[in-house]
Amino acid sequence: MCQPPTNDVVREMLGLVVPEDVTVKKVQLAPSVRPPRTYEVLLSDGRTLHLVLPPISMWRPLRAEQGMLTSEAITVRWLSDTLAREDSATAEQNAPSSSSKPDLATSLLPLLPTLLRHGQETHLANSSFAVYDPVSGAPLSLFSPEPSLSTQREIDRQLGALFRNLAAITSPTGRFGPLAAVVDTKTPQPAAGPSQGKAPKLPKVLIEGGLSVTGGAGTWSVAFHSMLEGVLRDGEDMAVLISYPTIRRHFRRLGYLLDEVTTGRLVVVEGAGRGNVLVEGTEVGEQQQQEQQQRRDGEEQEEDVEDPEGGEEAVKDEERAGKEADSAEKGESKTTTIHQKDDTQPQQTPKLTGLRDWSSAVFGDPLLATIFSDPHQQPPSAAFLEGFNDEKLDPDPRHTHLPYPLNRAIIEGVDTAWIRLLFYQAYHAVARIVSEFYRPRQDSSARELEARRKLNEVLAKLAEVPDDSKKKHQRPSGEMSPAKRLRGAEDR
Repeated sequence: MCQPPTNDVVREMLGLVVPEDVTVKKVQLAPSVRPPRTYEVLLSDGRTLHLVLPPISMWRPLRAEQGMLTSEAITVRWLSDTLAREDSATAEQNAPSSSSKPDLATSLLPLLPTLLRHGQETHLANSSFAVYDPVSGAPLSLFSPEPSLSTQREIDRQLGALFRNLAAITSPTGRFGPLAAVVDTKTPQPAAGPSQGKAPKLPKVLIEGGLSVTGGAGTWSVAFHSMLEGVLRDGEDMAVLISYPTIRRHFRRLGYLLDEVTTGRLVVVEGAGRGNVLVEGTEVGEQQQQEQQQRRDGEEQEEDVEDPEGGEEAVKDEERAGKEADSAEKGESKTTTIHQKDDTQPQQTPKLTGLRDWSSAVFGDPLLATIFSDPHQQPPSAAFLEGFNDEKLDPDPRHTHLPYPLNRAIIEGVDTAWIRLLFYQAYHAVARIVSEFYRPRQDSSARELEARRKLNEVLAKLAEVPDDSKKKHQRPSGEMSPAKRLRGAEDR
């Protein structure tokens, strides 16, 4: 087990983000399905902050998972600063209240945690860390029993609206790829407050295919190809048997269709996972918060004797969080269209309060999000689509291949979106297969076989898509093949 940092080390990490007379009362591992470790830091002034540390050393990341902690810090800081500036500029211009920009800021800023500090800690190995003032709410996957039908529909609708609002934010440079690659060199640094000192500069992040070096890609097809090659190269490195030539051949045939996406829209790829969605205001949410408070109260009443190595307390925290996270991860396969509890009595309106993890932010096609294109999930619910499309749309009889209606103001190239979805499904299926080899667990064989079955289904559908000889994919001048750029980036 990985021991949590001591109170003294945590206090040093907090630095000047809290007054000098404030002490750390308790550090406990927060249940989470995300690889980075998140600790709840209880302070003597009554506040609770989140300290995020890298995954345990035995956790082997895929290329797309490298630098998750820094990627999230860049995403949260860039989003917060961008929305705040747009809101301030609109207010100074006395724009009418119908303007979309203040609505975006009003809707999104409360859902973002506040990044207080990000840096390196010399006392710990692999010690990049981030400190956040978190948003309220508990992960949806930890609720037991599951929310009622009406509660889940309202959560889905709000989640769809969140993805619509995020998609309204476009790439500031016009380039495509992971947000950390596109905005890293231009990431605005917040002004240093009187108690914060100089704001630390966020380090560069290793992005698959060398996209961090180029600031993203000039087209969506190049950016996605780089991401796809990254996960394929992960599989090849571990000698995982996958139909690599078939996948690459289909992309050579049809990859040009991805260039119908001409605007890089913001999408948090893993944002809709049940372990990532934070909710409050339901009878279940209140019960979860009460249980957490009771646990904290009980721990505060314990005798104040600490083992310098963390001891049995640390092991118990790790085991408890591990069990809850494993339970939450199993809940990821359940989509928001599956519910077991019916409405029996009135309840408070549920409120989506944010996301646990923002590290998978990408400027590209919103359909890359797992809620749209993970083959292991059911299609998004009608409530989610209503929130995402900003209206209830009827299926278009002209698009018989598309599994659900999409708003053309948000999704480009709707006529061929179903083909793009097949490529995204292949990407997610390959990532699932390869991750089971990188991080084997008790039921890895069953998970791998299911992912292989889904991949085969997707590849069979891609094989049925005819070639379009009228269109030829031409790479823009200066763009290097993602496969070649991968080799070059790794040789540095």
